[in-house]
Amino acid sequence: MIHDRDRPSMSAFELPGRRESWLTAAATLGGYGLILAAMFLALFVLPYVAFAA
Repeated sequence: MIHDRDRPSMSAFELPGRRESWLTAAATLGGYGLILAAMFLALFVLPYVAFAA
C-alpha cells in the first residue's frame, strides 16, 4: 500500500499538511459547535425562558 501525501489520510495521529485540511477541520468543528449551541438553546434556554415568563 503506497502512501502519498496528497490524499487526506484517516489517521488521527497525523497532522494535516495542507491549508485546505486545516480549513476543512475548522469548518467541521465550527459546524459541530453551531449544532451543539443550537441544541443547548433549544433544550435549556428556551424552556427556562418559557417557564420564567
